[in-house]
Amino acid sequence: MELSPRKQAVLKAIVKAYIETGEPIGSKNLTLLLENAPSSATLRNEMSELCELGLLHQPHTSAGRIPTNKGYRLYVNSLMNIPQLSDRSVEFIENNVAAIRSEPESIPRVTAEIISHFTGLPAFSCLITEKVPRIKRIELLPIGKYSLMLLVITDDGRTRNRVFRQGKNFTPEINNIFNELINRRVKGKPVDELTKAYMQTVIAESGLYALQLMPLFTAVFETAGEIKTVDISLAGENQLYNMCNEKTARGISSLFGYGDAVIPILQNSTKNVDVIFGEDTNYSELYSNIIVTAEFKGAEKYKGYIGVIGPNRISYEQIMPIIEYTAKKLTTIMTEAQKDMED
Repeated sequence: MELSPRKQAVLKAIVKAYIETGEPIGSKNLTLLLENAPSSATLRNEMSELCELGLLHQPHTSAGRIPTNKGYRLYVNSLMNIPQLSDRSVEFIENNVAAIRSEPESIPRVTAEIISHFTGLPAFSCLITEKVPRIKRIELLPIGKYSLMLLVITDDGRTRNRVFRQGKNFTPEINNIFNELINRRVKGKPVDELTKAYMQTVIAESGLYALQLMPLFTAVFETAGEIKTVDISLAGENQLYNMCNEKTARGISSLFGYGDAVIPILQNSTKNVDVIFGEDTNYSELYSNIIVTAEFKGAEKYKGYIGVIGPNRISYEQIMPIIEYTAKKLTTIMTEAQKDMED
């Protein structure tokens, strides 16, 4: 949509002022916001025409104007210049994100918690594995007289563990048989191939020890099943319930609980940092909200998205640089963490 320079200036000023104050903007206030402002009558005409174009809305006859979703979209896509992140924000992100060099899969989730705390908005992270993870190592670690920890590690750095008790008859010989079967039949396998039927054939190979080994191989099957190619988490759900009514908040929380619903929305993003307007999705829960998101990557095995959910009246100029910079930082850390795992 082509707007004259004056209309662009009017729309930009109204959007910024409404985001800051939450109050409809009238022509008198607008004269204070614009450089070389024309008369109030001229501004009223411009505002009326922007209303006709669907970019502004007048709540009632005597009120000023507020942006519509269409107005917000034009502002974000064409009128707004994303400012450079402040030194204070850079320092906050650097200090907090760089300190979480733990296993790669936990980094995006913890980062979402940091962003939620920083912005006061519900934040999400989505980690996508480009290839199905393979079993890199499985170990049994004694942690008590009759207690064991099963540790499962995949080739993309994910770890899962399970603690359970074994009877007195769990001998070193049984442990050796377990390790031999793991190394021969399980190690290197994609996790989606460790089906119940496959694990039953592995157990059958243990012969007389099948009864003792069944709980261990069942734990391997269940633990491998927890490792998914798409993991998505939501941080700051309390903010979500403060921001929306309970029904909408439950709906959004449910959407982000299923990667299949959210991933296609995020993958439509084409910019370093993008704003997805809820009315452009097929989900009524998001209709009055927006998603600010950016993609991160980790070596060749990981990619994902991180961002926040907020109302249309959000401080885009503050939030978007935070998400963009954090995603870049996350890409660096994830890549380094993945290389460490491979080494």
